[in-house]
Amino acid sequence: VLVMERRLEAGGGLSTEEITVPAFLHNLHSYFHDTINIMPPYEDLQMEAFNARYYRPPVQAGMILPDGRSLCFYDDLDKTCESIARFSKKDAEKWREIVDNYGPFVSTIIPPAFYSPPAPPSEQVMRLEGSPEGMEWLRVGRMSPHELVEEWFENEHLKALVLHHLPIPRGILPDYAGLGAVVPLVVCQVEHSQIALGGSHAPAHALWRALIENGGETKSFAHVEKILVEEGRTVGVETSDGSKYLAPIVVSTIDLKQTFLELVGEEHLEGEFVRQVKGFRLDEFSVFSVHMALREAPLFKTQPGYEDVNQAFRLNIGLDRPEDFVSVLSEVRQGRLPEKLGFIASVPTWFDPSQAPEGFHTAFLWQLVPYKLKDADWDEVKDEYMERCIAKWREYAPNLTEDNILKATTQTPLDIEERFINMKEGGVFMGRMHFAQMEHFRPLPDLAQFRTPIEGLYLGGACMHPGGGIIGAPGLIAAEVIMDDLKRPKWWEV
Repeated sequence: VLVMERRLEAGGGLSTEEITVPAFLHNLHSYFHDTINIMPPYEDLQMEAFNARYYRPPVQAGMILPDGRSLCFYDDLDKTCESIARFSKKDAEKWREIVDNYGPFVSTIIPPAFYSPPAPPSEQVMRLEGSPEGMEWLRVGRMSPHELVEEWFENEHLKALVLHHLPIPRGILPDYAGLGAVVPLVVCQVEHSQIALGGSHAPAHALWRALIENGGETKSFAHVEKILVEEGRTVGVETSDGSKYLAPIVVSTIDLKQTFLELVGEEHLEGEFVRQVKGFRLDEFSVFSVHMALREAPLFKTQPGYEDVNQAFRLNIGLDRPEDFVSVLSEVRQGRLPEKLGFIASVPTWFDPSQAPEGFHTAFLWQLVPYKLKDADWDEVKDEYMERCIAKWREYAPNLTEDNILKATTQTPLDIEERFINMKEGGVFMGRMHFAQMEHFRPLPDLAQFRTPIEGLYLGGACMHPGGGIIGAPGLIAAEVIMDDLKRPKWWEV
């Protein structure tokens, strides 16, 4: 096995770099890892033995409100319900009811579904329609997440904090029809988010070490420009320097369109297939990031008894109600910079001091934005927009002053696309995560089983089921499909 990377730093979105001040580590993309507890490759590849270590913060998520109150989710169900009860006793009871009703289903049914090739839609329905619980799952699955939180909860802040978990790391927007079932998934899984100690690149390096330890090879600075095809089957790849690497099997983990339209080439594909590939829809939103090196961590203005938000792993700042998402997404879809500032934020050094020099801190925020601005240029507006975002955070944490900030820098959607060329249009999920491109329809029905029209060419990236995020599923499924086709035993199942 030879793994080829375009960049020297392995791991794609598992990226940690010193982009502000030396010795301050900034996680540029993937950060909230909420499936480590169910990820088979983490155990199968013994990633901990190769220095992939995680910490689960006790305060999993927090929303800070203008009046100094905060709503928090914890790694403990009782504490979460206590926090919710401060806003709505009815919603606290409903939250516990959802965990009781859906928890066993989420823990036993969802992981196998994530780590298996997607079943046809009719098969999924047949499995569920035989019980009242299954029928209810089908019903909520036909709603949008926004519709379901409106049905289940009465408090606007709780609704907003649940919806806050959808765009990142799941790529799902609140109004996407047919994805209501992600809400009980969030409620039952919300306490499992973890931070990679040493930075998000640490698990990527662990994968690298596991590969080498088990006899695999690596090649960095290897920009694959062509997948070599002869008589309908792949025979290897060619890199930008003209080198050819011959192999009977090639696995592409980059996006769908580049794989087929650029690397394979339309001349090797049927016209109808090319049309379908061109019709695959990319992400509907991108992310504007601000990364800061700080003298001291942000300190929120809170009412007495609400201080736990100062240790929340995931921070919701400015998205207080579901209508706030509507406002932001309306502007994103128009190609405008959102005037309504509401973002995801975190302070990594609260949980892992090694990511900054002793006594110092890092912090970042992610604001949902369009890839292409209708009436502006990213290079012209990024600094001003950064200052606006920081000022918004400062409304809640007054110590986030100019003197406190050693250096701040931005990452625009254009920067994302330039750094990782498979994240076309700054889309980190390599394809829209809406119902028409999920499960058996991701990325296309003819490709959903990870095989392609080119014999020996397989797909294994985020454009495949179950989508983006640090979940390890597309690669695992691809490996299992390949071993089935080769009729070889799967050592990880022994």
